[in-house]
Amino acid sequence: MSSNKKSLEIETLRGLACLLLVLYHVIGPLGGGLKIDLGSPFRVIADSMVYVRMPLFTFISGYIYSIYKIRGNHFPSFFAGKVRRLLVPLLCVGVPFSVLQAVGPGVNKDVGVMEALLSFYVPVNHFWFLQAVFIIFMFVGVLQWRGLLRTAAHVYALFGFAALVFLLPPFKVDAFGINGAVYLLPFFVAGMIGQEKVSLLKQRLKVIGPLVFVLIALVLLYVAAVDREAIVDRRSLIGLLVGCVSCFALLGSDMRSKWLTWLGGYSYAIFLFHVLFAATSRFVLGRLGVHEEGVLVAGGLLFGLMGPVVLSMVFSRFNFTSVLFLGERAPVKKSRQTVVPVVQA
Repeated sequence: MSSNKKSLEIETLRGLACLLLVLYHVIGPLGGGLKIDLGSPFRVIADSMVYVRMPLFTFISGYIYSIYKIRGNHFPSFFAGKVRRLLVPLLCVGVPFSVLQAVGPGVNKDVGVMEALLSFYVPVNHFWFLQAVFIIFMFVGVLQWRGLLRTAAHVYALFGFAALVFLLPPFKVDAFGINGAVYLLPFFVAGMIGQEKVSLLKQRLKVIGPLVFVLIALVLLYVAAVDREAIVDRRSLIGLLVGCVSCFALLGSDMRSKWLTWLGGYSYAIFLFHVLFAATSRFVLGRLGVHEEGVLVAGGLLFGLMGPVVLSMVFSRFNFTSVLFLGERAPVKKSRQTVVPVVQA
């Protein structure tokens, strides 16, 4: 969004989504990240937010798409923009990162070199989100372009279709992140609905919204602590309901935080590079003999958030790096116009 159109509550939610995402990858899945075992409070925290993290990121994407949705015959420019924004960083950041993980010593995840080289097509690491969201943008964009989402009823029908497909078994071959797209599509459409109904949501949920989300978070923490296996299946009816209700509750709460808003401004760089800096923090602190879980988590969170911010500031200074590594639009140089004198007859 341009600075004059930024929604403070949406930027705050972006920052919150970044915080949840980085915290999860610092702690890591079971056997990954800091290799924190079952029974640790940090393991409970990481598992409890499985229904909220990526749904919230996708909900925000759908919300913003609904503001700038395709009009007229602008699909080719829309397509080109999403290729630049999503696929260029996937190729220039995602593939090299996966190769580095395959050949680098001391990594937690076993990734083969060939798998890393094919990661543009077969999802590897957190970059599956770029592939999945690209598919969603193309699917929803074509529907919008062809005039099939003109009414609220059509959007609700799309949500019903997305929810139905969400509950079906995943595809055996996850080509170009298709399973991720199916998983995220309902939350993207929910974001579109949220943008259309944002005033009503704020009116009705400003007080109760935060309470609803806190209650959901407490229940998820309890379930994750008591029976982890009951909460790790993302593509379930419970996952769909909890994810959508959480996103609507957070949007309706109209939550605003200057710090989270600032962080949300760097959300894309944080998404792309946070794992690299979190791993660096883990390596450095380990070499310094630090083994306290709380210190390792705090250090990883700080590095994972601030490292990409600094990197974004550096990359944004140069057109070449901003386009390749952040998917930003290169500024168009204004050419001098020749003034032709008007000769009156």
